[in-house]
Amino acid sequence: MAWRNESASKAPKRETRFLPALMFIHTHVWRAVFGKPADAIEKSVENADEYMIIDNDPPITRNISVPRDMSSLSCSSFTAGIVEAVLDGLGFSARVTAHNTPTEQLPNRTTILIKLEKSVLEREEALKT
Repeated sequence: MAWRNESASKAPKRETRFLPALMFIHTHVWRAVFGKPADAIEKSVENADEYMIIDNDPPITRNISVPRDMSSLSCSSFTAGIVEAVLDGLGFSARVTAHNTPTEQLPNRTTILIKLEKSVLEREEALKT
């Protein structure tokens, strides 16, 4: 997928910064896998190493019924695995988890939490200068 996007460009490049890579996942990867971009990207206000991708109606959970006794189960863990694999392939080590974050209007809302490794944060800081 990255090769196809790069070959369409006259000046292909490999992302070395985290935010452009995250935008690539939010838009291109999500569209390739689910047919639409994710709904939002957020940065944690409490932790500098945490980012979130929000999907208000994840296609992967539409046809899955979770038993009441397993209400904490997030079927979007599969999606979190995809995000973690893409980040790892791009050179951004992170721990990625999926969390159900329903609201009254969006009962299937899911948050994919990305917790970056310290080495990624150090590299980002070094690239700022």
